[in-house]
Amino acid sequence: MKYHSGVRPFFLEMIFVLLFLAVSCAAVLRLFSAAHAAARRSAELNAAMVLAQSAAETVQSAESPADLDRLFRGDRKTRKDGAVLYTAGFGENGSPSAGDAALRVEKSVRASAAASGTMLEAEITVFSARDGTVLFTLNAEKYCPG
Repeated sequence: MKYHSGVRPFFLEMIFVLLFLAVSCAAVLRLFSAAHAAARRSAELNAAMVLAQSAAETVQSAESPADLDRLFRGDRKTRKDGAVLYTAGFGENGSPSAGDAALRVEKSVRASAAASGTMLEAEITVFSARDGTVLFTLNAEKYCPG
């Protein structure tokens, strides 16, 4: 004797509903994960642009090449390929960080003699401290008379 009931089709339908729900949740989690990664990259790039712009404005405010040492006094100073290289570390929010910096800003400044003055040429590069990739590069020039 066969026993027919509406219970088995109901359970089968519930299994399909749960399967569909699980697949949907997995897709939504992937979308949220991708959106979070894109937001993080965007925030990192925005911080890099702000830091590079700030460094360029600092170079523009220099009265002379010797004034750069005073303006970048918190940075590590080295010489590389005939240019002065100022390096500083910053946190994810753009605040100065000596320890575990999320961003590294390098300002390579060359001073060359120009007609009755000095031309400062700066290449400002912001790196990600995690993997060392270049996030943003900005060039700035300043003529210092005298």
